[in-house]
Amino acid sequence: MTNKKGGILLLIFLGFAGLAPAQVPANKADAIVGTWLMPDDEGIIEIFKDGEYYNGKILWMREKEEDGSPLKDKENPVDSLRNRPVEGLQVMNGFKYEGENAWSGGTFYAAKKGKVVEPEFVLEDKNRLNIEISMFIFSISIELTRVDAEQFILSKKQREKETTR
Repeated sequence: MTNKKGGILLLIFLGFAGLAPAQVPANKADAIVGTWLMPDDEGIIEIFKDGEYYNGKILWMREKEEDGSPLKDKENPVDSLRNRPVEGLQVMNGFKYEGENAWSGGTFYAAKKGKVVEPEFVLEDKNRLNIEISMFIFSISIELTRVDAEQFILSKKQREKETTR
């Protein structure tokens, strides 16, 4: 009876072990999903999966308009879009996992510049994501850091309250 139970457990274990390799690529591709802090605590981008694509939107921006309202998309090349808030704006569209911890093939809208670029995202480790942008002979790399957005924003608001006292 014990051998029978052991054999069944072994079969179950091997069955699950056989499924594990099929899950690895999806997990690796989804490693980019989450909330990412821009350099100098400028803002937070949420990267999410939509079908086979990875997209992203701005959750929070440190900079505000002079009246304290959310920052507007003032540099947008389309006049009718210049009054929309940057927070909530989908800025990352259509990226696909290319392997080797890299996502490409999509567009990224740099709202503060009003420019659309086609960068590559490279995950350096689970908490560091580089946006690599190449234009002509120039290239830049911008490092994002994984962050708990809700916790970060709450602590930022708390620090602002303390400095205004």
